[in-house]
Amino acid sequence: MKLRPAPSEERWLTLERRFRCSARAAETGGWRTANLPSRFALFVLGLIAAGMIGVIAAQLGPQGGLVAAGLASIAVAEWLILARRHFWSGIEEALEIAGLTMLAFECWSRTGWSAPLGERFLCAAFTIAGLRLLNPLFTTLAVLALVLALDVPRTAAGLLCYGIGLAALIAGAHRFRRPSHDRMLDWLVIVMPVAGYVWSASRNAATDYLHAGVSAWLVPICPLVFGVIALAAGLRRRTHAPIVAFMLCVACTAYELRRLTGLPLEARLILWGCVLLCASIALERYLRVTRAGITSRQVRGEGDSAGFLAMGGSAVLTPNSPPQAAPSFEGGGGRFGGGGASGEF
Repeated sequence: MKLRPAPSEERWLTLERRFRCSARAAETGGWRTANLPSRFALFVLGLIAAGMIGVIAAQLGPQGGLVAAGLASIAVAEWLILARRHFWSGIEEALEIAGLTMLAFECWSRTGWSAPLGERFLCAAFTIAGLRLLNPLFTTLAVLALVLALDVPRTAAGLLCYGIGLAALIAGAHRFRRPSHDRMLDWLVIVMPVAGYVWSASRNAATDYLHAGVSAWLVPICPLVFGVIALAAGLRRRTHAPIVAFMLCVACTAYELRRLTGLPLEARLILWGCVLLCASIALERYLRVTRAGITSRQVRGEGDSAGFLAMGGSAVLTPNSPPQAAPSFEGGGGRFGGGGASGEF
């Protein structure tokens, strides 16, 4: 009995979802998955089913009703995974996280209503669900809940988020056997710098940076520095997540410095729009010639890129080469007497 797909089977499932084609059962191990719209719809249905289980358990027994509902939801989710071979289908993920959340809420209610304690229970629930289901959303929420549970000042929490994002960016240089591990790190690279800016940014009016101290400049400088590092890593590794993180970090820095010049809103929009337009035109012209494998022109000369990538992925993902067949004929005459006197050729 397999608790989850093997690394090779997970890679086949990833290719199946990416190219929207059906792989053979021998390659995926019989595991079933769903595309993003179906997965979202089934996730919502799973949450509704978990809510119904909770209502029924509360009606049958008020004492410990959430415990029974949580255990029942987790049992149904594990049955879908182990018996029905559903993975990344949405419904088993919803039942699993709903059951763990119910247990975390019940533990929180029995140990006191302290906010940091509840955040720790929530972090544990998301961590278990994320590692069990290999879900990057749950692992990212677990990290955010952990930062909340530490109950540190906003500036320290923001710097901690930047540190976690930088650690995920460094770990992304390693090649993992499971694509889900890469996605977990990609989500952290994208989400954590934005979370760091939200934690450290001022909740009041825009800061007057023309008369602000050095500590106030950490708010716009940190996302800018992280974005530059992420852009360099993304261009070097040819991956999307660091480049997306760079764009979000630049947007956070621009929003924080929105009143640095003191110009009206319309003038700032026109000015920065012209700057971005000129930069994009210059970059497009610069990349018309292929530079380090990166170009702005459309790659031509490929009949079916999806089919080509599928064949390349099939060749890479095949674990072992097929065994060589033994020769059906051995020449050289017989073993005795020569000339085939033994009758064996």
